[in-house]
Amino acid sequence: MRVLRAGAAALLIGLTLAPVALAQGPLELTTAYPAVIADPGSTVRFPITVITDVAGRVDLTVTGAPDGWEVILRGGGSTVAAVTTAPSVDIVGQISAAVTAEVAIPAEATASSNQIVVQGRTSVGVTSALTLDLTIEEQSAGAVSLTTDFPNLRGSSSTDFRYNLTLQNDTNQQLTFGLETEGPTGWTVDAKPTGATQATTTTIDAGATAPIQVTVNPPGDATAGTYDIVVRAQGGPEPVEANLTVEITGSYLLSLETSDQRLNASATAGAASTMNVVITNIGSAPLTNVKLTATPPRGWKITFDQENIAQIPAGSGASAQVAVVVTIEPPGNAVAGDYQLTIRATSTDEASATDNIEVRTTVDTSPIGLLIGIGILVVVAVGLFFVFQRYGRR
Repeated sequence: MRVLRAGAAALLIGLTLAPVALAQGPLELTTAYPAVIADPGSTVRFPITVITDVAGRVDLTVTGAPDGWEVILRGGGSTVAAVTTAPSVDIVGQISAAVTAEVAIPAEATASSNQIVVQGRTSVGVTSALTLDLTIEEQSAGAVSLTTDFPNLRGSSSTDFRYNLTLQNDTNQQLTFGLETEGPTGWTVDAKPTGATQATTTTIDAGATAPIQVTVNPPGDATAGTYDIVVRAQGGPEPVEANLTVEITGSYLLSLETSDQRLNASATAGAASTMNVVITNIGSAPLTNVKLTATPPRGWKITFDQENIAQIPAGSGASAQVAVVVTIEPPGNAVAGDYQLTIRATSTDEASATDNIEVRTTVDTSPIGLLIGIGILVVVAVGLFFVFQRYGRR
């Protein structure tokens, strides 16, 4: 009788625990990429899926790893020791959780085959293990490269120079690169992934490439010459560089102004008067074939003592300036008043080198005309006097 009671009790306990055991039964740890080739000093990440038949907690531990290697389980931005499975949003009927095994390979690791073992355990003691294979290969020099088809560009100091580079990752793992530049003092040099306006880093998968755009802006006063630019990518087994050059032909700029900085002049109808203007080379390259022209009112005559100037050197001081005498001659019948006169200086070889000034010219009537008018009035007055003297008594 006692035996029957004990058997019944055991059967009852077994029936009571059976649903729990069944509910926490099957457990599987799986990954899409269980075998990876990596380089010394790199970090490899294995995405792992933990699958159960019903939702529940699964404790995770790393039970096997080479000496000196660090393996961390991460999930939700934290280091984790357990996950809770739940119905999958991607696969109907699957109850799972995701975790990542992050393996840091020592820089001194040699070529070898290695295994990482991650084990899961349910609340009722069901276990499952996942073996991850890691093959270490000796890292080859030049596994990362930074190249361009056109490393040398030429233009004036007002040019925005743009280079298109290719950053290639031939290593065995995904790498994130930081971009750095070096250029002459006062220059603006910017390197960024093509299409990204603010980013200074780029992440490249193993065996992939990324386009890099480099923009170089020289200062406006940069003198003619060749300048070196260095672009560097940090983040691979060792930094890689691309050496670029910019050849500045110089900037072509000039200014035109009057010698006394005044933009008004006086002239007399029918008479020639002069004013002085100064052409200054404010660029960094010599100006050639500078021509002076004028747009005067109708009937006016404007001439220059130097209409064409062969060359104006670059630099500072008197050597970069040319003084020109401008002769202004309104027509004799010009009415007294203010007139607008435009004077322009242009380099026929460099269209960007041009400037003009507007001069307001005040015209007075000719004193000869005034004297002639007075003379006519005197003659008329004298004639009338004699007429009245002779015929006035009759």
